[in-house]
Amino acid sequence: MLPAIWHRYIFLFGIIGLAAGMLFGTVPTSIPQIILAANWLIERNFDNKWRQVKTNKIFWVLISLYVLHLIGMSYTQNTQQGLSDLRNKMPLLILPLILFTSTPLSRKEFRLLFGFFFLSVTVSSICCYLVYAGFTKKNIIDVRNASIFMSHIRFSLFIAFAIIGMIYGSLKEKSTLIRFICLISSLWLLFFMYKLEMATGFLCLTIVSTTLIVFFSLKKTSKPFSIAVLSGLAVMLGLFFYFAFSQLNIFEKSNHNSSNILLEKTKNGRYFFHDTVSTIAENGNLIFININEDEMKTEWRKRSEMNYNEEDKKGNELKFTILRYLASRGFTKDSTGIASLSEKDIVNIENGNPNYKYNINSGLISKWRSLVWEYNKYKRGENPSGQTLTMRMAFWKNGSYIVHENPIVGVGTGDIQSAYDKMYVQTHSKLDKEWRLRCHNQYLAITVAFGILGLIIFLIYLFYPAIVLRKEIHLLYWPFFLISLLSFITEDTLETQSGVTFFIFFQTLFLWLASFQYKIDFENERGSKYYK
Repeated sequence: MLPAIWHRYIFLFGIIGLAAGMLFGTVPTSIPQIILAANWLIERNFDNKWRQVKTNKIFWVLISLYVLHLIGMSYTQNTQQGLSDLRNKMPLLILPLILFTSTPLSRKEFRLLFGFFFLSVTVSSICCYLVYAGFTKKNIIDVRNASIFMSHIRFSLFIAFAIIGMIYGSLKEKSTLIRFICLISSLWLLFFMYKLEMATGFLCLTIVSTTLIVFFSLKKTSKPFSIAVLSGLAVMLGLFFYFAFSQLNIFEKSNHNSSNILLEKTKNGRYFFHDTVSTIAENGNLIFININEDEMKTEWRKRSEMNYNEEDKKGNELKFTILRYLASRGFTKDSTGIASLSEKDIVNIENGNPNYKYNINSGLISKWRSLVWEYNKYKRGENPSGQTLTMRMAFWKNGSYIVHENPIVGVGTGDIQSAYDKMYVQTHSKLDKEWRLRCHNQYLAITVAFGILGLIIFLIYLFYPAIVLRKEIHLLYWPFFLISLLSFITEDTLETQSGVTFFIFFQTLFLWLASFQYKIDFENERGSKYYK
């Protein structure tokens, strides 16, 4: 056993390394946890560690979720998948055990940890942006592929929390330089989220920020000031929702567009085809009118090496992408329309962009447009495969059927995917086989695996510590907690290494420090040595 001070240094190296490393993929996430676990074992002193946790209710609540997964192994059919799930969720057990048997962080250690976390989020975003901007020569067709270290959605959660954390830090920090760095970094991350279409993170950030502003303006400011803040916030949200809902009809026909006039023949004297039943439009221009496909095929071969009858680089039917793009330009769908396209237009079509106004650089506006398109497809009853929102609706619908058949204790730890596979067959799902995935909703994932009883345990697991420690817990816990709860609605966050590590690391960190009843006071250096 090493001297106690060395064990402490190794512990700090591991925990700060984890805070920074989880932004950069599997290996940088795993190595700090291995270091922490090895140091914990070599340190020994197990009797004292047991005394620290045996009466700590928060610790037992934190490991209850992993225990629930262990219990679920007793009735699972797919033992191999169950063991794989237990392995992926090991942080749910290891991190609470290590942290709750360790001395809490001092103010300086706490600030250092979050400093490295914020720095790592910023550096990771810069690396991803360089990929997105083409500096690495990687051809980015889908902006999600620019997130090279983890899932695009998971990364957006890290960023949302980091933005709020850095704004909080800029308000608390005395150093003008650090305050300036925090604000500039926050603005950069906002820009990054916008450009990379991180809708989930941006929505979480908006909801959590609005909630915090409302709460603190009512609790901490004068009545006139709070009224002014809330009025300004209401106007901003009103404008946001006005823009969002005004876009719901962007795929409808405009009666003022001359391109919607039905033409009889092309310039080459061939007849046009018109689908007068379909009302789908791009920029107000109907898609399925003024079409001569033979001319389109011939002219397309002159402009592109891509086969007209194959898929574009996003996996959609190329000929349909061409139709939509020509409609967005207001061109006829024939040789004249294809010939009128610029080289940039051809590249956009090959990359799967269906509208000249929106491309990979359009940011969240393009993302919202794609969601509206999905909504219109859903209304028409089309196959939702590959779609962001409507595919999730199919996941949730089939998940609810599984819960209905296994309401009390669910299907077991390892049987979620197999239960979904069977349900997709039973319901004759329109989803292609490659898209017949799991829940994409953490609450539903828990209920499918462990039934209503499991969901109740999960909700207690989430809310009991927050309620008990509400007076002791650090303010940054609440934005983290709200972001996590919101992410659970559209993602099964705890089913991936990056997601489960992000959640349990900060959940354990804040609750561990709060449970020791110490308080970190960023404004009063004469305060307690330890965090509360």
